[in-house]
Amino acid sequence: MTPVLKAFDCTDHDPIDQWRPEDPDFVDYWLCLHIGPDEEDGADFFYVNVITEYSLRSLAGADAVERKKIVLKSYSWSRVIGAVEEILSSVEGHDWSAISSELNRHFAWEFENYQTG
Repeated sequence: MTPVLKAFDCTDHDPIDQWRPEDPDFVDYWLCLHIGPDEEDGADFFYVNVITEYSLRSLAGADAVERKKIVLKSYSWSRVIGAVEEILSSVEGHDWSAISSELNRHFAWEFENYQTG
């Protein structure tokens, strides 16, 4: 079983794949990735902070460390998608639970702290 990017969105810049920043060296936004198993229609939401090196320098220490992020030298949508696809291709598992746990190391999973009951 492998994870597949099925869709994406961003509340700050819509549509995100067509957004062009004023300065590609200073970018900081959150991206929602819809990722699911390759053989199923559904997807879970995973969130990642897309940020450039310059913007990362302005964050406080703990905030910079704790965020699940993709850090780019300079912003372009193709670099973002390339980084996401590289992460997805490195993740495998025998079931969705194993895959989502592995993805959670790179992205903030919508069910990260979910508890039943």
